[in-house]
Amino acid sequence: MCLGAIALLRAIEEQDGVRVGILDDGRAVALSFVPDAQVGDHLLIHLGVPVEVLDAETARAALQLRAEGRRLADRTTIVARQGASRLRQEEGEES
Repeated sequence: MCLGAIALLRAIEEQDGVRVGILDDGRAVALSFVPDAQVGDHLLIHLGVPVEVLDAETARAALQLRAEGRRLADRTTIVARQGASRLRQEEGEES
């Protein structure tokens, strides 16, 4: 499974005959696979290559799901660390 990045297309330039997009993080990417991309579009980026133009609602929903996933992962990490700390304390009390 692959998780592509979602980026906002901020500008389009022509570089050596190639249509290049400037993303919201400043990266420049060739727009060869998404020739209809326009400034303001959200792009699905796979291995540094834009492979799909996403409609605004799909991009918003995907970004929201990713944010929720990060929050859950952070919470899981906190709970796991707390559990490990308690376990070490309990093991120390038994000694």
